[in-house]
Amino acid sequence: MATPEDAIRSHDTALVDVVDGLLRHGVVIRGEIWLTVADVDLVFLGLDLLLASPDKIGPKGMTR
Repeated sequence: MATPEDAIRSHDTALVDVVDGLLRHGVVIRGEIWLTVADVDLVFLGLDLLLASPDKIGPKGMTR
């Protein structure tokens, strides 16, 4: 199995292969934005995004 570093160094890796690997193992992306005026915090926007295949997210043994 290739490591993330191997995939980055490889020039023949397709984008679909990288996305497939991320979905297979799962990845969390977190972002925050603060809107501040004159040292007064006015707005906070937080985002947590989970990317994974459905079988990785749901409880084990759950059937539809």
